[in-house]
Amino acid sequence: MAVATYTSTTYLNSPITAPHTGNISKSGKAQWTAAGTVGDIVFLCKVPHGAEIVDFGEYHTNGETAVGLDFGFDRGIAAGGAGNASCLISGGAIATMNRLSFAAAPSHVPIRISLSDTDPVRYAVLQAKGASGTLTISTSIAWGLTYRMDQ
Repeated sequence: MAVATYTSTTYLNSPITAPHTGNISKSGKAQWTAAGTVGDIVFLCKVPHGAEIVDFGEYHTNGETAVGLDFGFDRGIAAGGAGNASCLISGGAIATMNRLSFAAAPSHVPIRISLSDTDPVRYAVLQAKGASGTLTISTSIAWGLTYRMDQ
């Protein structure tokens, strides 16, 4: 089965940047619209360059017995601006409130989105990725992200 890409309810919104100071929160819901496979990606929201991740949590469910999901960013995490699809949660269990794990984070904690000045897109995409199990049309994710821009 081919890998598919889906979008969350909040993905099309613009990333929130300055002049806001303090914590900024985003949340949403995502649903598989067809039978899926390991490797499927759901774009959840846009997070601007310079954001420091304060907290992340998610809860997912489906009609199958087990689905593990990774959560991370498509860019701005690893050296050279590369992404890390599991830097927030690695293999998060189904029907469990999964939270940000510093064990899965890159060596720089707190996690900071860092993009090149020449990057044409000045935001990273928070994403969920199917890590294990069987993803069905009943697979649903509820999530919340908090970041700050005041540094």
